[in-house]
Amino acid sequence: MPDADKLLQFLAKCKALKFGSFVTKSGRVSPYFVNMGEVCNGEGISILASCYAQIFKECFAGKADNLFGPAYKGIPLCSATAAALHKEHGINASFTYNRKEAKDHGEGGVLVGDTYKEKRRVVIIEDVITAGTSIEETMRIMSAIPNAEIAGLIVAIDRREKLGDGKSALQQVKEKYGIETHSIASIEDILKFAPAEHRESIEKYRLEWGV
Repeated sequence: MPDADKLLQFLAKCKALKFGSFVTKSGRVSPYFVNMGEVCNGEGISILASCYAQIFKECFAGKADNLFGPAYKGIPLCSATAAALHKEHGINASFTYNRKEAKDHGEGGVLVGDTYKEKRRVVIIEDVITAGTSIEETMRIMSAIPNAEIAGLIVAIDRREKLGDGKSALQQVKEKYGIETHSIASIEDILKFAPAEHRESIEKYRLEWGV
């Protein structure tokens, strides 16, 4: 599996991973925050793509042949991962991403890249999963495409927070859709990586909200 510490080290360096006090969409006060939008240079996207590609090789080689990146953050992630797969592992997977609004001229439609004219086995590439809202939206999009068979999901960071049924979003996705789900790093990795002065608050948060 990929080196979670290497990824977290870079995310902290570029301030995509921050420690302190942050209010999440759920209203919880989190001692850490991850914003993949801060990964905006060649080094960062290369590290991320290499991690995604490693998981794809280990878990989906021979079982999937397409990467889907939900707009907007998933767009560079899926394309960079496709490049890393080919360069590092000799796997030539196609990639697809969506527009937020359908294009009514030119090629039209909401999909860009491989538009699934032929059957594809798809791995969704996401950045951070907390409540799984964006995944549900992606699954609705993909369910309307006859030639897109979802094989799995890879996320960079799994916060592993329990939802209403006591399960995490990644667990819910796995059970609801019957697909493989994997993450590069989780709150447990962040806890080990975090500066000493923040570990107690992260551990307390994990004990309260973690699965």
